Amino acid sequence: MRTAVLPVLILCAAIVSAGCFMLDERKVPPAVTTVQVAPEQTVDTGMSTIDPSDMALQLTDLPAGYIIRERADIAFLDISPFSQEQGWKKGYLASFYRMNAEKYDITAISQRIGIYNVANEHLLDRTMGPVFESAEADLLETANASVSITELPFPKTGERTAAYRIIDANDQYGVVKYVVIFTSRDVIESIEMRGTTTDYEILKDIAAKAEGKIR
Repeated sequence: MRTAVLPVLILCAAIVSAGCFMLDERKVPPAVTTVQVAPEQTVDTGMSTIDPSDMALQLTDLPAGYIIRERADIAFLDISPFSQEQGWKKGYLASFYRMNAEKYDITAISQRIGIYNVANEHLLDRTMGPVFESAEADLLETANASVSITELPFPKTGERTAAYRIIDANDQYGVVKYVVIFTSRDVIESIEMRGTTTDYEILKDIAAKAEGKIR
């Protein structure tokens, strides 16, 4: 009897031993290889990455009382030959006005945006420098015997900035116009405030907001 039981005990011991071995294997966690993935880095190429319409001023950027007059893409044929040769790519126009008929008061604000095709950041100065100078020269050429243009100090906006006050002595309503031109990255903008009631400080604030939208 003992002889018959012994093999059974040995077999049971072997099974239990094997089961324990298998349980021990389960208790030991498998080796895990951790792969470090480098975070994706965004390289700033110095160029704008959004459409000009997304850079346009909104009503919330302006003082209360203004309404939209026009918002539209600029056609390639509406650009000067010089700008076309310099690589003008696309542009946008936004204009607003505020009117008080009882006081014969009207003020308009307009923004003109142009984006240029620049191969790389090393060519930005070579492209945007002449574009800025041309825009400034075109503005100054509007001066004549009755139209005076005076350059004014203005906070640095973007890479290049110039601001002017324009007065037409023949204007019976006493309309004054202020214009600021600036470039940032591959973008040039001109922002104009014109009317019977103008505020140069508001123009400074608007230009800063416009420059902040360029990305």
